[in-house]
Amino acid sequence: MHGGVRKEGLSRRHRFAVQGSFGPVLRSASKIRGSLAQLHIAGGQPGISRLGIALTRKLVPSSVHRNRIKRMAREIFRRHPVKLAGLDLVIALRSKLDAQAESRLGAELLTLLDQAHQRSGG
Repeated sequence: MHGGVRKEGLSRRHRFAVQGSFGPVLRSASKIRGSLAQLHIAGGQPGISRLGIALTRKLVPSSVHRNRIKRMAREIFRRHPVKLAGLDLVIALRSKLDAQAESRLGAELLTLLDQAHQRSGG
């Protein structure tokens, strides 16, 4: 069954090596704010962007919803050209999400990544 099927996940080089190692990116001066989330941006390795997702139980109590949000964010990043811009990016929610806000989050993340890509000269 596994013969010719290619896994379409996010490769290790596009992730931070250790969980929580994106503290310096969170403290960076460069942020793009949306109504639901903000994107923290720092310079990274040329040609390889890395993505971190900072979600807390306080903002998203359900682990099912936290994992759904993370999967959605990774998939949007995986297909976006900012992936090759050489940036370290961390997505953080600004407040609790209700069901309606969760459905709008994908579009907002795409907009934030577009803005980050434009800032990087892409």
